Amino acid sequence: MAKRAVVTGWGKCVPPTTLTNADLERLCDTNDQWIIERTGIQSRRISHVEGTDLAELAARRALACAGLQATDLDLIIVATCTPELLCPSVATMLQDRLGATEAAAFDLNAACSGFIYSTANVTGMIESGFAERVLVVGVEKLHVAMDYRDRATSILFGDGAGAVVYEATDSGAGVLSVDLGADGSKGGTMVVRAMGTRGDPYWGKPPEETRLHFEGQAVFKIAVQGIAASATRALERAGLDADEVDLVIPHQANARIIDSATRKLGIEPGRVFVNIENLGNTAAASIPIAIADAADAGRLEPGDMVVLTAFGGGITWGSVVMRWGDRVQPVGVHEGELEPTDATIWDLLESNLEFYAPLHADEPPVN
Repeated sequence: MAKRAVVTGWGKCVPPTTLTNADLERLCDTNDQWIIERTGIQSRRISHVEGTDLAELAARRALACAGLQATDLDLIIVATCTPELLCPSVATMLQDRLGATEAAAFDLNAACSGFIYSTANVTGMIESGFAERVLVVGVEKLHVAMDYRDRATSILFGDGAGAVVYEATDSGAGVLSVDLGADGSKGGTMVVRAMGTRGDPYWGKPPEETRLHFEGQAVFKIAVQGIAASATRALERAGLDADEVDLVIPHQANARIIDSATRKLGIEPGRVFVNIENLGNTAAASIPIAIADAADAGRLEPGDMVVLTAFGGGITWGSVVMRWGDRVQPVGVHEGELEPTDATIWDLLESNLEFYAPLHADEPPVN
């Protein structure tokens, strides 16, 4: 039997500091009920460290879960649209930190679809025999690109990292099919012009060109259609119907998008994993974080038919159909944690708020 890519390890890292809907009420014209009704989000995390630090901890947890050493890896892919630096890549910095001396490494940017695009790369490399063990990390430090007085964007996004280990198997489990797509003509609906999140990334760049440009209504319509169509194609390629799916783990963009898209697929909410409530949209990190949370919650069983599906800026979309392997419990646990912080949410956002303030100089203060 041909080799397939199967998940054998998972891990996540979410920073401790929370930005709540009540906090946002102090910054822009919004309220808790309005946010929850439109997004399903109550809070999101803001990182006090660089994204590479989040990626490292998520990666170490995934490796421990798989029972592997970093030197066992053939390849590291980091999916991100908010890298700490453009060069060297986050993946190569992570390779060095982990001591993954035998691994190739590169970053991949497909925005919120980055983890799906990365998994597609892994699938091809494992099926071709190029790689046997691959670490994929999705990581974002999105708060850098947020103007927190703009309620259209500030309510949605959070920071975090998730990691998954894929290994070659001939057991019959693993990735069965992949669907990828893009429509660059609609790329203007989500745009981030800034480059690099390290340190204090603001000064020297005009705020109107640094903050995220996001056209919410247009994105909603494109996302619902894109996710449903992509997942349908991936299921057809795997020779499966929607009623054979045990669990859908979608990109956690917005609870309404998830609900609308999965209903189009004919999959009821009980077969959909959603963890957006206290994390927000973490872009490329959202699916690997959700995989870790689903596994920890006992939502994955050996042999389960799982669909991963995402939509992101670019415009990009993608879906993966996989049969879950035997591993549903970690082999080991990495005990490390992020460095502690005494910083409040207002400490962490001080530079951000100051930088974007000129865009709102003529507006009355909210609170």
